[in-house]
Amino acid sequence: MRLNGTQVIINPVYSHLSDFVHSLPAIYDKEGELVYDERNQIRFFTVEGRTIVVKRFKKPMLHQRFDYTVFRPSKAKRAYLYGMKLVELGISTPTPIACIETSRKGLFYQGYLVTEFCGDPDARILREEPEKHDDLVEAIAQFLVDCHEKGFIHGDTNLSNFLYHQETSGYHITTIDINRSHFSPNPSKKECLESLFRLTHVRPILKRIVTRYATLRGWDEQTAVTIVMDKLEHFEKRKKMLKLR
Repeated sequence: MRLNGTQVIINPVYSHLSDFVHSLPAIYDKEGELVYDERNQIRFFTVEGRTIVVKRFKKPMLHQRFDYTVFRPSKAKRAYLYGMKLVELGISTPTPIACIETSRKGLFYQGYLVTEFCGDPDARILREEPEKHDDLVEAIAQFLVDCHEKGFIHGDTNLSNFLYHQETSGYHITTIDINRSHFSPNPSKKECLESLFRLTHVRPILKRIVTRYATLRGWDEQTAVTIVMDKLEHFEKRKKMLKLR
């Protein structure tokens, strides 16, 4: 990286949006519609009559800035590259448009991810009504099987990261927030199942999804549920202990 500057990667399909993308670090706080403001920020921009989503990642700590400069891609770059890989694999995710990395004093400073807009609701409705929505449970289980069989392991399988809409053949699932994910050419049964524990803390719906997932893969359902529930229990206990410190 340059001492102070910006590096941009643009999906060639969206080269016509180059001026807008390059302007984002300067205009982000002044323009667009702020729709999410917690650890990261998300703004909607209207460009050439279409809605563009821009996610600005939280500024990393100093050691993370060094890490992203020297050792590995930033969250923004990973999200862009992983998104492009998912498109290639035929796994639905908002199409990546660009990623932006700014630097200061020779170190990574902040990252932005630019994608197409997907207005679908997320699957958290399953938490509220864990005994209903059989078709949505089926769609999510099938989607996860497809991801794993194609070598994609989502790093945060929270129900909020799976969007859905109705089609004639059933629900279509789209996944988001993929920067913590990884790809494995032949993920093990244990790796696949343990990645599912983050779906939800609501046991009834988690059990339903895992049971259907195991059935689709021809795996023993009770064994699969036990592996996932044990992983969730361990995670919750560890989290509780950390809070007590």
